[in-house]
Amino acid sequence: MEPHRLPSTYAKIKKLNTVCASLAGAILIFVTFAIFYDVIMRYFFNRPSIWITEVSTYLLLYMTFLGTAYALQQGVHIRVTFLSDLCSRRVQRIVSFITSFFALLFCAVLLWQTGKMAWLALSRSWTSPSLLSVPLIYVYSGMVFGAFMLLLTFVFQLILTPGGEADSGDLGKENE
Repeated sequence: MEPHRLPSTYAKIKKLNTVCASLAGAILIFVTFAIFYDVIMRYFFNRPSIWITEVSTYLLLYMTFLGTAYALQQGVHIRVTFLSDLCSRRVQRIVSFITSFFALLFCAVLLWQTGKMAWLALSRSWTSPSLLSVPLIYVYSGMVFGAFMLLLTFVFQLILTPGGEADSGDLGKENE
C-alpha cells in the first residue's frame, strides 16, 4: 500500500470501528431488555425462556469483540502509567515500543487462535451443546472479525500516530 493512502485507509477503518461500536451498543440494549424480560417471566410467572441465557452469552462475546478496536482507536484502554511517568521521555518511548510490540503480538495470537477455532467449528460442524444447537461458526466468526479489526487498528496506529500512542483526534495532532 502506498504511504500517502494510509491515512485515508485508516479513516475508513475508524469509521468501520465506529459502526461496530454502535452495533455493540445496540446489542447491549437488546441483551439488557432480554434479560429483564427473562427475569420477569422466571420470577413472576414461573415461565423462564430457553434461549435468553445462551443467546446473551454469545452476544456478550460480540459486544466485547466489536467494541475493542473502537476503544483502542479512542485511546480508552486501561493503562498503568505511574512508573513510566517517573521516567524520562526517552525511556517512556522505549517502554512504549516494548509494550506495543507485546500488544501487537497478543493481537496476532488472538486472531490466529480465534481463526483456528472458527475453522474447526466450520469444518467439523460444531454446534452448541444446548437445546438451541447454535452453529458455533457464527459465534467464532464474530470473534475473528473483532480480533482482525483490533490488529488492523493497532498496526495503523503504530504506523500513523506520533509515538505509536492512540489518539482520539485527527491524525497528526500531538497528544498533550
